[in-house]
Amino acid sequence: MTYKQAYTQRDVARAAGVTDMTVSRVLRGTGTVSARTREHVLTKVREMGYVPNRLAGSLAVSRSNQVGVIIPSLTNSIFNQVTAGIAEELGKAGYNPVVGISDYDTGKEEDLIESMLSWRPAGFIVADFVHSERTRNMLRNAGIPVVEIMETAGDPIDMCVGFDHAAAARALTDHLLGKGYRNFGFLGWKATGYAASTRYLTIRDRLAENGLPLAAPDVFTGPPDIPEGKSATRRVLETNPELDIIIYGNDTAAAGGMFHCLEQGIDVPGHLAIAGFSGLRMGQALPRALTTISFRRFDIGRRAAKVVINSMVGQKEPKLIDMGFELIAGESS
Repeated sequence: MTYKQAYTQRDVARAAGVTDMTVSRVLRGTGTVSARTREHVLTKVREMGYVPNRLAGSLAVSRSNQVGVIIPSLTNSIFNQVTAGIAEELGKAGYNPVVGISDYDTGKEEDLIESMLSWRPAGFIVADFVHSERTRNMLRNAGIPVVEIMETAGDPIDMCVGFDHAAAARALTDHLLGKGYRNFGFLGWKATGYAASTRYLTIRDRLAENGLPLAAPDVFTGPPDIPEGKSATRRVLETNPELDIIIYGNDTAAAGGMFHCLEQGIDVPGHLAIAGFSGLRMGQALPRALTTISFRRFDIGRRAAKVVINSMVGQKEPKLIDMGFELIAGESS
């Protein structure tokens, strides 16, 4: 794929109908510029996704050997494995990942991406499809390969590597329906996480098609850990004692649910079935191996890095690369 050159300060000046010096003064916050002109220039900067070049005048090259990587969390082991795959593949080609953590905050993601782009990275890898409009403009007009990871059912800025979360959620729901479960609960984070909300909505809608409700209290403010999984399970069973199956947003929370059941003498899966999502190794080491969806986290990272590297040298890559998923029918359901 051939990438256009990123916008320059002169391009902004032309678009705004002002001089290069005026744009420079606005961006540096120096000199005398009227409030009206300043706002007009900044509007053009936002519309064009322009990011000042911090390398200008200091290096003879327009790109560094860094690849920007934005992930939502480092406490989630899923992204640890994805990042490891990215680092391994980039290292083979002499590139280094520069990692930023967005905490699932699109505003923070925007700030991180603007900062990283100012150092002219050779490429960019960013999680999911949900970004601010300015982030999309910056990445779309950066003139470098951009790979969005973890999801494939959407409209990528450039290219994407991941799997279809909706298809995976449907497969899990259909499997559990096929086993005769009818009273479903869902404990997961569906606030701003694109993939998490996609899974929740898919499960809800699939059950509705079968005339079944879904007990889904919004109990988490972020991806839950084992203690939160335990406490949430206790609370949802207090208000919904009829549940015979709980689907958790990740395997870590599902492990917490399993421990709660063990402590309270609740038979799994005889009295309450448990299902997770992510296919972590620890889930298969629980007293009852988890029913879950597994996907190739490390390989997603490696493939995303490979796409960036290949695109930099003009090798054509597919716009969408689906790495697939696997339903693990464990002993917990």
